[in-house]
Amino acid sequence: MSQILNNVTTAEGPAKQRVIEKLGTLPTEALNELDDFVSFLTARAEGGFYANSEQPVACNQLSTNEAFLKTLALLSPKDAQLVDQFVLFRAGRSLKWSYDDPHSLSQAMDLMARDPFLRKEMEAINREFMCAEGDGLDPY
Repeated sequence: MSQILNNVTTAEGPAKQRVIEKLGTLPTEALNELDDFVSFLTARAEGGFYANSEQPVACNQLSTNEAFLKTLALLSPKDAQLVDQFVLFRAGRSLKWSYDDPHSLSQAMDLMARDPFLRKEMEAINREFMCAEGDGLDPY
């Protein structure tokens, strides 16, 4: 896909093309949330957060940061749910787990238990197999 800017054709990269394709599948409410998030990412870019990717990111313990917790408490329930789901999504994508590492496996299981999308899938699977429970056959 290409775009014409100032009478010059510019080719879009694959990442931008993937995002544009996904936009067509979003409902209006999600597009409104995306608009807010894009504004946030734009402000980060303008603030220089993406300028030096080699610089280590300062990390503070958010679970014990009173200012962060007070800020979270100001969110509406809907916005708090969005933040929670996004954090779970990002944590799940960044977690590297292994069957050989019990701690990482435990973290993965905790994330899966809290994942609302996985929970929804499990409920659908359980609904489909519910009719098999009443078939009169004994379990293995």
